[in-house]
Amino acid sequence: MKRIFGAVLLVVGALCLYFFVSRAMFHGREAMGTTFDAGLPFKSLGKADYPGNALLLLGAAWGFILGLWFVVLGDPPREGAPRGGGGIARLMLLNALLLLSSLLAGYIGGKSGADVTTVAVFGTVALLQILLGLILLVLALFERPKGWVSLGLGFLVYGAGVAVGLLSFLWGGGA
Repeated sequence: MKRIFGAVLLVVGALCLYFFVSRAMFHGREAMGTTFDAGLPFKSLGKADYPGNALLLLGAAWGFILGLWFVVLGDPPREGAPRGGGGIARLMLLNALLLLSSLLAGYIGGKSGADVTTVAVFGTVALLQILLGLILLVLALFERPKGWVSLGLGFLVYGAGVAVGLLSFLWGGGA
């Protein structure tokens, strides 16, 4: 069942990527002129339709990441098989990746001069994810049995997200 769900997520990710590229090419057609520019969707990211295009790009990335995750992992082991730990650590890793996605969406809007309120929403969501990540980190440290790979990778991604959030607040968004 997980593999079917993963395939559906891969299709949804491909559809999000298609909508992102088609909307960006539609909004950027006058900037392109007569010469074809394959990088136009990424160059116009945040300029034409800020939250929509950024969210479609992130939806495509998340569709591909989670789809591949479910396709590769497959179905859970049968009854009686030993089960590994680290459920909370995997949630912490997922939260840390969502933190980086929120920061990226806020960065795209801040760099392109989008509405301050919209960028602030992504900043607030990132702050809430930082607080949730701290709670999940404490819970994952005391979890038995531990999922060491998820815990280590989640801690690294969470630390990178917190560092990026602090640096962007101190150098660009805090004033």
